[in-house]
Amino acid sequence: MTRTATSRQLDRLYHPGRPALAGLIVTVLLLLVFLIWASLTTIASSAIASGRLQVIGQRQSVQHPHGGVVQRLLVAEGDHVTRNDLLIELDPIQARANRDIAAARLTAMQTRKHRLECERDSDDPVACLQRLGDDQDAAASQALRNERALAAAQLATHRLESQVLDSRAEQLQQEIAGLQARLDSMTRQRTILEDELQTAQDLLASKLGSRSRVMEVERLLAGTIGDQGGLRAQIASANQQVLEVKLEAARLEAARTSRITDELRSTDDALSEARPRLAAARRVSEQTDIRAPVSGQVVGLSVFTEGGVVQPGEKLMDIVPDGAPIIVEAKLSVADIDGIAIGDTTEIKLTGLPRATRPQIAGRVTGISADRLTDSVTGRAYYALRIAPLPDDMARHDAILRPGMPADVIINRQSRTVMGYLLGPLMDEIYYAFREE
Repeated sequence: MTRTATSRQLDRLYHPGRPALAGLIVTVLLLLVFLIWASLTTIASSAIASGRLQVIGQRQSVQHPHGGVVQRLLVAEGDHVTRNDLLIELDPIQARANRDIAAARLTAMQTRKHRLECERDSDDPVACLQRLGDDQDAAASQALRNERALAAAQLATHRLESQVLDSRAEQLQQEIAGLQARLDSMTRQRTILEDELQTAQDLLASKLGSRSRVMEVERLLAGTIGDQGGLRAQIASANQQVLEVKLEAARLEAARTSRITDELRSTDDALSEARPRLAAARRVSEQTDIRAPVSGQVVGLSVFTEGGVVQPGEKLMDIVPDGAPIIVEAKLSVADIDGIAIGDTTEIKLTGLPRATRPQIAGRVTGISADRLTDSVTGRAYYALRIAPLPDDMARHDAILRPGMPADVIINRQSRTVMGYLLGPLMDEIYYAFREE
């Protein structure tokens, strides 16, 4: 009897009955249902990018090109300002001093040019400068007095040098006149001696005169002829000296003209530099008031005390413009760029708000960087995306967006079946496995 019971149990073990068969059928049916469901059911694919909100056109930075000392600070962090509102007033003393120095230099150069033109075009430059008048400001009047004094001194020097040369030429002319008078006298004396010699020779020929008388007259005539030659040489030398004096006078006048021309050229060069310098100094003196470029909110204020020094080009604050459209600048991993295109719909989550009140705002991709970029801090590669929130959805959620708020962007991509998700990694492994060396 025991043997019979054991045999029945073995038969049940190796030959299952209806319950086991039913379980197998149910398992197969469930598997088929799962496969059908996995093949037909689709799951939306998405990529997540992190970023922050900012206004289109970026913040408006407030800077000063020349810097200075803060005299008055009229805004604080978070203040709302209107376009052209006074933000910071710089101390104008240094700027005005530089402007006055540049103006005085320009006036001096202009007055100097007037003096040189009077020296060039007038025989009396002092009288020419007198016609300019004194009805000017103090700096111009002082510059005019200086140039008049300089013109008078140079004119006196030039006239003195000219007078010395004229006096020398006159003296030489007088010497020449004296020498010429002596030469004329010698000429008359020579004529007399020649006649006397002829008479003495005639008397000697007729035995009425002596030989000694003829020789004495010949000696006197030879001396007279020699003296004539000496006088002619002295007259020629004096005439040469007169020419040299005239040449020196011409050189003196040429040197004066050359000096005036050179000074005029250098003055014109100085004027061409002084005019833009004065214009620049005036602009600087007029830019001591720093005003708001646009209407908006002050953020990132870097000046806090009056009397502080502002460096040239230093960013003093930013102004977030009123009513500027807000977008999301996000960074997307290079591994998730596949399938992302301009116009794709997105969901924007404001991660800076509490999770319970965090709205999800619909948006749309409006820009994708042409190439991947590299984060300068982390060194990770990414694509820059620009997402524009949909205004209707913002109004529906009553969302208040502020520049700088952090946000996550969920970008909807193409849908895939559950089977594709399950078999995708396996198929990739098989694909690469058959291509390994």
